[in-house]
Amino acid sequence: MSESNRPTTIQDKLMADVKLIVADAEALLHATADQAEEKVTDLRARLQANLKAAQDRLAEAETTLMDATAETFRAAVVASALATSEAANKASEAAGEAAQKAEEAVQKAAEFGKDAAKHAAEAARDAARKAAAAARETAVKALDAVGKMAREAKDLIN
Repeated sequence: MSESNRPTTIQDKLMADVKLIVADAEALLHATADQAEEKVTDLRARLQANLKAAQDRLAEAETTLMDATAETFRAAVVASALATSEAANKASEAAGEAAQKAEEAVQKAAEFGKDAAKHAAEAARDAARKAAAAARETAVKALDAVGKMAREAKDLIN
């Protein structure tokens, strides 16, 4: 097999092994086609029936595996989108709260003079720090959720 076609999962390796066995069985059937002994004829008939059943089950297993892989990938994408959307909403909410606090602090500063302005600036910085921390925390949770979904998808595939 070339580098790009090398089996990468246990299922891929099993599928490749079964395909090799099927190919060997077909070769054996062709090699013994001119054998007329009763035991060989019976064995050939059983082998042909079992080979056909194995080929059918292998095709079904490949289809099932591909469907499961696609469904797992779709679920991971949806979970990632939901987590990202939630993180963006929380960050936006935190930024809005910080802006509101800053506006309130500026209004107070206008009312109370220089000391109030200094206090307002500190309050605004504090609110901005909290908003940034909340946004970071939400983003970390979103990344953790995506990582978990990716690991679950990989485990399902393997």
